[in-house]
Amino acid sequence: MINVSRKITADVLVIGGGGAACTAAVAAARGGAKVVMVSKGKVGNSGNTIMIGGSYGMDGESAFYDYKIPGADPSFTREEMFKSIVNDGFNLSDQRMVEQFVEESPRIVYEVKQWGEELGEKFGFYPPANWDVTGRSMGKALLNGVRKTPGIEIYEDVAVTDLLKGGGRVTGALGMDLLGGKLIQFEAKATILGTGGFQPYTLKSTNTDSTGDGQAMAYRAGAKLADMEFMLFMVTAIEPNEIKGSILPALCTFRAAFDYDPVDAQGRKIEVPEKVREMESVSELCKVLDMYYYGKVLNEGRGTENGGFYFDFSRFTDEEIDRMFDAVMEHFDGFYKHGFYHGENITEYRDLIKKKRRIEVGFGGEYSVGGVHTDENMDTGVAGLYAAGEVGCGAFGAMRVADAVTEMIVQGYKAGEVAARRAAEETQTETDEAELRRALGAIESVLSNKGGLTVGQIRKKLQKISDDTLKLLRTEETLADGLKRFEELQKEMEHVTVAHKGLVYNLELLEALQLKNLLTCSVVATKMALMRKESRGLHLREDYPFIDNENWQVRLVSRLEDGEDLLEKEVPVVTRIPFRKPEKVDYETFILTEDLGMKNMEDAGKN
Repeated sequence: MINVSRKITADVLVIGGGGAACTAAVAAARGGAKVVMVSKGKVGNSGNTIMIGGSYGMDGESAFYDYKIPGADPSFTREEMFKSIVNDGFNLSDQRMVEQFVEESPRIVYEVKQWGEELGEKFGFYPPANWDVTGRSMGKALLNGVRKTPGIEIYEDVAVTDLLKGGGRVTGALGMDLLGGKLIQFEAKATILGTGGFQPYTLKSTNTDSTGDGQAMAYRAGAKLADMEFMLFMVTAIEPNEIKGSILPALCTFRAAFDYDPVDAQGRKIEVPEKVREMESVSELCKVLDMYYYGKVLNEGRGTENGGFYFDFSRFTDEEIDRMFDAVMEHFDGFYKHGFYHGENITEYRDLIKKKRRIEVGFGGEYSVGGVHTDENMDTGVAGLYAAGEVGCGAFGAMRVADAVTEMIVQGYKAGEVAARRAAEETQTETDEAELRRALGAIESVLSNKGGLTVGQIRKKLQKISDDTLKLLRTEETLADGLKRFEELQKEMEHVTVAHKGLVYNLELLEALQLKNLLTCSVVATKMALMRKESRGLHLREDYPFIDNENWQVRLVSRLEDGEDLLEKEVPVVTRIPFRKPEKVDYETFILTEDLGMKNMEDAGKN
């Protein structure tokens, strides 16, 4: 039998090592709390923060008037940002959370920039009020903020496997020291999840650690999940194999000088409206449009064996291709070594294109809009538990166009402030012994299993079902079939077998626990996608190609009761912008004619 080796107490426990966790820890410590921060990797270099490939920012009004930033555009007001987020979210946003995002983001956005610049990291400004920054620079900035704040104790390479409860509230968590092989019981008056999103697909767009741990742990602890049907995809590299999963192809298309012809597996051109192609360099709305048009082609069976398609360059000369990539490389100069993006060689990518005249790309999971249901204080509704960043949901409604980086740091800071203030008013509640035994038993059952599927087999099955089910364009048939396959996999998951039976650096055991969490998220997401009989935001139904504002201008929320997922509708909170007229609207027409999409002014201002 396995047992806890030690107990660690705190006022506020922060789980995670990325943006939301770092700012939560800083805010809580500033609020006078004793803070313990637990990360399954290295703080500032863990999760997905390190993989940032773009920018973050605030409204232009605050940047211009409050922070006196040269070049800031005050016409992009706080009110304009609020309207953009709500409209781009297809009116499903909790508008209290949008207000929190807009009003409180400037302070922490600016401070995180200062943390980075203190270390000499580059933050390249462009209007209306955004900074280009690499994931490595953002990670260093966040770690600097944590290190310079007294009262934060860090435990790295410790994976939290479950939340613990006592007296009806969350009392902490169980952690597994990956290197030492010891189990640690963390006890706290308040616990904050900053654990990121969930990505169950075979192809992931540079997301390194989106395993849905926070969502699943919160769900088991009594929190609700919401908006799980909304998944954002991004054009992602399939070849060459050494950069598979890179978002470099998408970042190329964001440069106005870059051009290509999309073609299917047989080399036939994929017809996409010119307006969609024009949007690639001026609005992130192009992502959902790409999902819509390329998704149809893939559903028709015109994709490659890898489920992708091609960027074709046959009509361009070598000199024209060189000029396209000169523009790409110029953009990254100063952030990376010339000719590179992260560690990926752009010159080699260009030369492969010149040699083959086409390159295979696909759609990788980028961001999960849904997650733990919270309010504007990041309160989950379970006493003592808070969630911030991609692990939660509510601000972005049915589609994320605003910055996810801004989301994580502003929500993390809010969670830390609130948790510290409330923890000061609480006494520590003891964890129920039955709760601790349950959490320990979940680990022990995996170690004791024999004769079941291996972790690798489970992973491949989960990814394949997700690829077939929670894809770009969905149908009743594929969703119903996928749900059945997911539920069969849940039964098999109970017998997943690992070769090594110890706790020291048992990454196979860790992945088994993560796959259980990921499967929980995937099942709820599929049930919500099946229930929502319309197309809205990032949820695209080929059999319901219209936005149904008569029946579906609602959020879907799920709670776990006696092992069953109970789904219900919830009316989004409205503070300023009213619901849309109750009518059905053709999705394609709406997306092409409505004034949607926060503009990427970086390229728009150059053309």
